[in-house]
Amino acid sequence: MPNKTEMGNRIIPYQMLLNSMSTTHELIDKILPDSGLPSLRIGLEEVLSVVRKDIEKAREGLPIVGYHFAFQPEYLKCFDCVPICIEGVSFFLGALLLSGVETYYDLIGNWGHPFHTCSAQKGVMGMSLEDLFKFDAIITPTAPCDSTCASYPFFKLQKKYPLIIADMPFLHEEKSYKYYGEQLKLSLEELGKVIGQEPDFEKMRNALELENDVTKLKMELFDLIKAVPSPIENMFNPISAAATIFISGTSENLSFYQRMLELAKNRYKNKEHHGGEERVRSIWPYMLTFFDISLCEWLDRELGMSILLDIFNYNLSDLIDTKSDSDTLFYGMAKKAMGWPMVKQSSEFYYPFLDDCIRMAKDFSADCFIYTQSIACKQFGAVPQLLREALHDEVGIPMLIIDFDVGDARMTSLKAFKDKITMFVQTLM
Repeated sequence: MPNKTEMGNRIIPYQMLLNSMSTTHELIDKILPDSGLPSLRIGLEEVLSVVRKDIEKAREGLPIVGYHFAFQPEYLKCFDCVPICIEGVSFFLGALLLSGVETYYDLIGNWGHPFHTCSAQKGVMGMSLEDLFKFDAIITPTAPCDSTCASYPFFKLQKKYPLIIADMPFLHEEKSYKYYGEQLKLSLEELGKVIGQEPDFEKMRNALELENDVTKLKMELFDLIKAVPSPIENMFNPISAAATIFISGTSENLSFYQRMLELAKNRYKNKEHHGGEERVRSIWPYMLTFFDISLCEWLDRELGMSILLDIFNYNLSDLIDTKSDSDTLFYGMAKKAMGWPMVKQSSEFYYPFLDDCIRMAKDFSADCFIYTQSIACKQFGAVPQLLREALHDEVGIPMLIIDFDVGDARMTSLKAFKDKITMFVQTLM
């Protein structure tokens, strides 16, 4: 029998995550009324349920498998393992802990990793230097960016963790989906050999069917968000990103979207806005401030600004055909994965991105765009000005550009964000 304490110590940051989520949920439950931050309350409940189960699985000795957020967690349902999203841990702890995870950014920086790479990976890299994580294997695609491809070898070369890589092609064509489908299957089979398990693709198929149901709910929800005022609060955006990253392929994810859809329907019928009055409808085509998600509530309450969509929420995929043969199944998985948030935008030419943004601006009656240019996302460095011009020419709306580090508040502080957006909104009124 494994020593449960020793086995649990392989994922100490997950225990930190459990404690911080539990504390946050308790504060919300005891201090705020039922109408206060319902998406955060509901999201924490569902994610907490899954994290508790994962910690117990770790204590039972199941293998710890790290994965990049671009490698959907429901694919790992073919194994009895504890899936740990590298980027999710960094950003969710950064959002919930008072001092964020800056200590771990500095640890990996002092070790020699470049400061201008993505803080999404740097947090767990720093934690690994302290042996807070002990992975049995890590799996990632070659996407969405060079920062990812340059950072993940650290786990293999420095920590000696087996690293499985699924090669994702650049072009978004039928031959690419076939190729990446083969890569997904081969990578899962290779992972199975590393952790000593035969992949059970029927279990994975069941998880994919559940996610098909989630996709249907998302589509209905985003139709409601087109309404004026938007019936969903800004906090939904980072929480739904957390749900996608942490609990995809679980009944908890389905429950989260069922509950959020019911909430949105009630607000839609009553023409209610979470902040009281919707004055500005914004789309954030890139990322939110994961180092402090309280900005979402501040925008709702103080400026009456709705965040209708951000990069982790507006890509809706086709349903995966789970009833046909395995080739069809993996083809559908590949097509969904290559259209995944940030993967799609970062792994193809910028024209489709501009087209998507113009379409969304019209469909969702946006008043403006706010583009957050992350220091790590160099593949997007030339896009903001092109998008600003396209929105001006095609839709007639402005765009604010803010440079920042998505996980580290020391580059552009929350105060700086508030000041920039406040001045920008004054030009809209």
